[in-house]
Amino acid sequence: MADRKPKRRKPRRKRKLVDATQPNDIPYSKYRIEWIDIISDSGWASDKEFDRMKLASPVNEGWLYSENKDSIKVFASYDKDEDTNEITFGDRTMIPWACIKKMIKLK
Repeated sequence: MADRKPKRRKPRRKRKLVDATQPNDIPYSKYRIEWIDIISDSGWASDKEFDRMKLASPVNEGWLYSENKDSIKVFASYDKDEDTNEITFGDRTMIPWACIKKMIKLK
């Protein structure tokens, strides 16, 4: 049997910390939204499995784009053109007010 060398572990990399209070260069406020969402399943289940079925409780963090009497619109990413200052939006979500449990404004 050959002598085995102990495995060397790679040193852990230090993660860069980003200041969460960087200046907001877009005209939207940032929020954390806790809400409830529909769950569906097309498979077969027993009554016990069916009884254990619960609604989803997603959490979104992003900027509030707009709101009306029925819903809010938020986005979690954006791209701002340096020349025109035009903003394009990504990771967009529209949530009915009836589904929102809590909405916290972030700094």
